[in-house]
Amino acid sequence: MTTFRSCLGSCLVGVGIMALLALLMLVNAASAGEAYCDACKGDSGWSGAAKLDEIGNPNAGKTEVMPGLSTAQKNRVGIWKQPLAGFSNADGAKESNETQEATPVNNTAESVAKKTETRKVAEENMPIVRSAKALNMFAPINESTGSAILLDISEEATEHIAGSVAIPYTNFLINGTYLRSEEELTKLLGDGGISREDPVIIYGECMPCGGGPSPATFVYWIMRSLGQENVRVLDGTVKDWAAAGKPTVAETTILPAKVYTPKVNPDFSADYSLVKSGTVQIVDARSIEDFGAGSIPGAIPIPNENVVINSRIRDETKLDRVFAILDKNQPVVVYTNTGVKASVVWFALTLQGYDAKLYSYVNYWENQMASGKTDAINSTA
Repeated sequence: MTTFRSCLGSCLVGVGIMALLALLMLVNAASAGEAYCDACKGDSGWSGAAKLDEIGNPNAGKTEVMPGLSTAQKNRVGIWKQPLAGFSNADGAKESNETQEATPVNNTAESVAKKTETRKVAEENMPIVRSAKALNMFAPINESTGSAILLDISEEATEHIAGSVAIPYTNFLINGTYLRSEEELTKLLGDGGISREDPVIIYGECMPCGGGPSPATFVYWIMRSLGQENVRVLDGTVKDWAAAGKPTVAETTILPAKVYTPKVNPDFSADYSLVKSGTVQIVDARSIEDFGAGSIPGAIPIPNENVVINSRIRDETKLDRVFAILDKNQPVVVYTNTGVKASVVWFALTLQGYDAKLYSYVNYWENQMASGKTDAINSTA
């Protein structure tokens, strides 16, 4: 129990009344109820690489630097002082040719907005391609579920896949903020008819906010942390399931209770000491507005909505561009206020082969308070 409760650090442990009240004020102000799935918003068209270029280089767009390199390569070398590992020599030439062949750019705010919207619409109409490796984490809609238990983690859902059991993702949290203890989590799963040996397919969305995969990836992270090996996330929604001609029902199934025996794996979680060690890349997966208001020093902003399109995690080739600023040879810690929304970025990073760990800003805030370093909380340096 102690090992797993420390996965998200002391944010899983009770705090004093005054600290708890302060935490609740922070979470309410900064997350506006993160447990209710901000990733449901879908793609905003915000470009991580472009924003980092703008933040890091005040002359971005005014001068041509390092000709022949793509934007991501320029960011990597010129601003973030990282090697070009992972880029092919053709990347820069490809982008250069695309630029030359394009219509002359009208860099007004209106033209940029139109181009962003055009790219978004175009991508929304494109099929998402998954690699064979991705099928270890995703369960395709058209695949037979076999003996797998279908776990619906939606709250307030009125339509379910036939034969599935329901455990709303909010049940895994205390007050929408703190992860429950190992004993509580295993009892929750066992009472739902799930054992660690069962194959499980997780699906569902944050229904009050319009949908999105982060609650499913959060429960996936919980189950992997408890040692569940045969677990995947459905690559689509209940509506996608119904559109494929598969049965849905208004009520879920109740299975006989089982004993869930955990085998805790701490490799998917970060703690405060690791975040402060300077040995990891830190990704702030909150909105760019929240990042601007205050973040963990040294964090790189990659909003969780950037890895989602049409309530699904993006194509792997698109994710490569989203994470272009990161070094695959160095561990990544990704956080949001409670970790729920960060889980979809953690899932995507893991899919792309990164050594990714989940964290929470609440835990960082709590540790900063305990050490008397509250001034650093609002630093973006």
